[in-house]
Amino acid sequence: MLKEVVDQNEPIQTSVKARKVSRSRDMLKALENRVGNLEESVGNMKETLELVEGCTDGFDSMEDQLKKFVLDFLSTNVEKMNRLVNSTAKKLAERDDTLEDMVLAMKKEIEELNGRSRFIKLL
Repeated sequence: MLKEVVDQNEPIQTSVKARKVSRSRDMLKALENRVGNLEESVGNMKETLELVEGCTDGFDSMEDQLKKFVLDFLSTNVEKMNRLVNSTAKKLAERDDTLEDMVLAMKKEIEELNGRSRFIKLL
């Protein structure tokens, strides 16, 4: 009788084991699918990263060209401004010399006029 009970329990245990094994296989298959999806996503991300890096290399090159252009432009303008400042300074120095000469001539003329006015007062 005891043997009969054991024989009856064996199919139940086998089916429970089979379900557990089946669930484990299903879980393993689901995990494998997820890993596959993850690997595919990583591959896509690598491709996107390479594409973005390629674009940024172009931007770096453009940035270098722009810097060179701006520096050349500013350098040219600095040279022009220096020439203009030097030219203006030269003209101002010439005018200053002319004004000094005029002031000296006026002082001399004032002295002469003062001398004449003294002479006229004496008469």
